[in-house]
Amino acid sequence: MKVNLKIIGYFLIALWIIFSVVYIINDIWQDFKTQQLKKAYEQGKIDTINLLIKEAEKCQPVPIFSGEKEIRVIKIGCQINQ
Repeated sequence: MKVNLKIIGYFLIALWIIFSVVYIINDIWQDFKTQQLKKAYEQGKIDTINLLIKEAEKCQPVPIFSGEKEIRVIKIGCQINQ
């Protein structure tokens, strides 16, 4: 009977260790994915702003859309020179 209790005890400890390792790995993976999404989002903002600046430097109106709303922006220095 004592042997069976030892085996059950070892099994439960092994199960707890496996569960803990899986939980920790999952937590690390979720943090990694979240950080990668944040980096991609920030890079997208930077790319958008850089493209807007590049297009505005051509002294042509640049359309900007948000849903149904639209505006056109132009570099202020271009209005004075033209």
